[in-house]
Amino acid sequence: MSISSRIQPILTSLSIRSKALWKRYRSLRVWQQGVLAALVLALLIGGVAFARSGNTDTTPAKGRTVTLETVRELSGGGSSVNLIGTVRSITEANILAQTGGTVRAVRTTLGKNVPAGFVIAELENAAERAVVLQAEGAYEAAVAARSAQSLPDTQVTAQNAYRNAYTTLDTTLQLYVDTFYGGPTAVGPDLLLYPDRDTAVRLSRERARIQGLMDQWESALPSVNSRDPQTLLTEAETNTRSVETFLNELAAAANQYNSRATTEQLSALATARANVGSALSSLTAARSSYRSGSTGATAGADASVKQALGNLRGAQATLERTVVRAPIGGQVNFLPIRVGDYVTAFTHVATVAQNGALEIVVYVSENDRDLLAAGSKVVVESEYDGVITSVSPALDPVTKQIEVHVAVTGASELVNGQSVHVSFPDLAAETDELPQSEGPVLLPLSAVKLRAGDRIVYTVNEDSRLVALSVTVGEVRGDRIEILSPLSPDLRIVRDARGLSEGQSVEVASSVN
Repeated sequence: MSISSRIQPILTSLSIRSKALWKRYRSLRVWQQGVLAALVLALLIGGVAFARSGNTDTTPAKGRTVTLETVRELSGGGSSVNLIGTVRSITEANILAQTGGTVRAVRTTLGKNVPAGFVIAELENAAERAVVLQAEGAYEAAVAARSAQSLPDTQVTAQNAYRNAYTTLDTTLQLYVDTFYGGPTAVGPDLLLYPDRDTAVRLSRERARIQGLMDQWESALPSVNSRDPQTLLTEAETNTRSVETFLNELAAAANQYNSRATTEQLSALATARANVGSALSSLTAARSSYRSGSTGATAGADASVKQALGNLRGAQATLERTVVRAPIGGQVNFLPIRVGDYVTAFTHVATVAQNGALEIVVYVSENDRDLLAAGSKVVVESEYDGVITSVSPALDPVTKQIEVHVAVTGASELVNGQSVHVSFPDLAAETDELPQSEGPVLLPLSAVKLRAGDRIVYTVNEDSRLVALSVTVGEVRGDRIEILSPLSPDLRIVRDARGLSEGQSVEVASSVN
């Protein structure tokens, strides 16, 4: 019997069974058909994967190929000593806020050129301006009083001081102090602030007492000419100091937390206190004039003018603290504040620099100090020529290194604040054997492996296995990282440490000498 005659019944039987199975499959519900199809597909995929796994090449992989280069070469050194320098403006000013407050106006933007004295920004200063205005009025009044006084009659001067003090206090109480009070109550005028109850009652009673004092003062005005000038001045000064004490208590209440005192009320209170101070100064000058006669009166008038001028200068200085000015002319490199921001005293609010005049500051070790001199040539970023303009004669107290200033002599695209490589070829020529780098040096990020507990670089031992060297790192600068640990410039390390582990067997592809 031939093979085909034997296979034919088998194929026929398989065909019949297949049709029967397919008919039974089609008779199932749709979801049942889907489940069976998914199972069959999963079995097919598993079988293919198992078949392929049997053909996997189990030949051990060779060690990874690595490239070794010296620290000097990786840091961009070559035959010269390379250090990191910082580009900065020769003339630069960091401006700090002299007082705290809300930014009221910003009058320039980043990148703008401003002249010296330009107002960059201004803080809220309504109260300070009010005090300046009051001081200006007091000064002008003192000047006018001195000009009008020729051969003064000391008795008349005392009488006028008595009357003027009353007028000043009466006007001050009505126009400025009474902005803090409302209608009458059983103890006195109703205080519009919100201090504790005892303080509110005391201030209401004190305002009523002050008003009674002013009424008595007013009734005594017609008899001024018949009274002793010394007595008049004493009485006026006592009354004025009583009002001054009252205003001090009112100011303490107004400046309490949640007192709800308005800006207008606080400005009025400042004006009232300035008026009282001016009245006391006038009374003091009148007393001095009465005691020393005509000459003393003139001296007292001069003293009043000088005192008023001092108050004016002090008020102007306080106002100036709210203004941010450029101390030098230049370009605005830093301006983080915006209108509405609140800044505290000594906050860095702006930087102005002359970006057209740049220099590079580099720090070298103490051992290299004698090998450098002003006028020596350097290379910046392996592209620009530079010259050393100055070398510090002593160690920097912070870095404990020597500060060197370098000027770029050729055209460059350096930016203020940029970190750059500075090569000292003359320094390398003077040294027979390069010492270990005292850092920082810049290595590519790929050459440093960042492990959980430390930072390492790899070198290769005689058995072609990786050896880890722990290093201390600093700032990341672009695609490079600072190495603060001492490393020999001739130490050969792996250029790309990614994916490597200590003790791993490797092949050295090339060795750069």
